Amino acid sequence: MIGIPMPPISSELHDQIGTRLRKDREDMLATIHARTDGDTDDRPAISPMAHMGSNDDAPAGEMLSHNEEHLAEHETNLLHEIDAALGRLEAGGYGICARCGVEIPEARLVATPTVQTCIGCQEEIEQEQHTGRGPSM
Repeated sequence: MIGIPMPPISSELHDQIGTRLRKDREDMLATIHARTDGDTDDRPAISPMAHMGSNDDAPAGEMLSHNEEHLAEHETNLLHEIDAALGRLEAGGYGICARCGVEIPEARLVATPTVQTCIGCQEEIEQEQHTGRGPSM
């Protein structure tokens, strides 16, 4: 066939993953908005003083604020991963390892729709960075 290259995944899997990623994106946006919308005297829950009252323990308030900031950063990173996966899905590159170019097994894509690498490359990355417990699939 000449023209648009066929994606490495079936159209059924393409639709399934696309639906899941879009729902995950909507859910993540709702979570981020809930965390950042003013809910404590018009201060977002992640603001430095959001967990401080007039008689509150300052270290405990600082710890809660730090945890909220860390969680918001994690959620934002997940949102970026979802957006990148949706981009690859629409561009036809979804399911191809970003590092070596081989097809990523369907079971791995279903288990972790934002995955960008095959198991072998993920293991190499984790060994190089001394991180992770190994691939889940």
